[in-house]
Amino acid sequence: MTFADTEDFSAAFAAARRAGPILFPRLGPPAQHPPLPPLPLTWFHEIAPELEAREIVQGLLGEQTAIVVYGASNVGKTFWTTDLALHVAAGRRWCGRRVAQGGVIYCALEGGRGFQNRVTVWKRRHGMEDARIPFAAIRASLNLLEPEADPRRLVDAAREVAARMEMPATLIVIDTLARAFGGGDENGPEDMGALIRNMDMIREATGAAVLFVYHSGKDQARGARGHTSLRAAVDTEIEVTADKEGAGKTATTVKQRDLEKGEGFPFTLKRVELGRNQHGEPVTSCVVEAGTGMLAGGPQRDPEEAALRERIAHLLGPDGQMLARRVCEELGWPVNGRNNARVAGLIPLHPDHAEITIGEQRIRMWRTRDGDRLTAPFKIRRQDLS
Repeated sequence: MTFADTEDFSAAFAAARRAGPILFPRLGPPAQHPPLPPLPLTWFHEIAPELEAREIVQGLLGEQTAIVVYGASNVGKTFWTTDLALHVAAGRRWCGRRVAQGGVIYCALEGGRGFQNRVTVWKRRHGMEDARIPFAAIRASLNLLEPEADPRRLVDAAREVAARMEMPATLIVIDTLARAFGGGDENGPEDMGALIRNMDMIREATGAAVLFVYHSGKDQARGARGHTSLRAAVDTEIEVTADKEGAGKTATTVKQRDLEKGEGFPFTLKRVELGRNQHGEPVTSCVVEAGTGMLAGGPQRDPEEAALRERIAHLLGPDGQMLARRVCEELGWPVNGRNNARVAGLIPLHPDHAEITIGEQRIRMWRTRDGDRLTAPFKIRRQDLS
């Protein structure tokens, strides 16, 4: 500062004093913020192995995980994902694998009419036209970039499904990720980071796994399109491809954080006529037909599951029946959503069934609602075959 600058400042200061008192801000103690909760600590001697299987689909989808199913256009990724999600809602074994039944929310953000036809074909194929399973669809636009907007609404929808079905939502499908991006930049780290944060919030708030259906990038060898932070964030990545003719298709696990990767699930799409439109033209959709490798590659019979089914059969007695929650109690299990799902994984939902043999007696068991209400509790029935 020069001498001239000092004189100018002094003159300005004196003029300000003549104009009135100069008020300086009072500097008090710093603002008090509420203390943050301490971070949870797990000590070395408290760390123990986690032996309980926390899986939605045995060896494929874990509970509360993040999943991406991707592929080029028209390879069948939406058909494959819809079939998988409906098996979870129905509690049916999928490709020979154990399935823990849970509520499913399917956000069909592309092709609403096609989605309805896909589900209708699945119902007919599996004899479930009149069945009620914990499966609900959302066919409205979503923006998952703004945390206070649609992510919160999606959490509320999951809670509504859980309340109405008396079963927690365990799988939320977003088909497709691009339609839920709200005009954001899929290749930008900021927008993709916002999506990942909201995905994690949804998983934390609902306890459900979140599955995105997505498209391949321009270079299919590099996986799904978009910023690489998505691939780093997800637990499971499944690529759907088609052969040169387009008829044979395969879903392959290319990433598994905690499970075995590299498994392939071959399948085909069988065209089915649903009816005819007002012009007399056939209206069709497709159903997933599992390839032989899809079934042969499934896990073999689990001895522990077989023993539990025998115990349940003994509890029911010849041609008997019992509420599922009572079965949990008799097995010494707390009655909660997790153990209800364990029972669902052991005893399929009608019209499917589990068939066992005790001694020379063949026994068939299945689950069904104890009444016509959508929220009626499940019961297990036993039929002794001659």
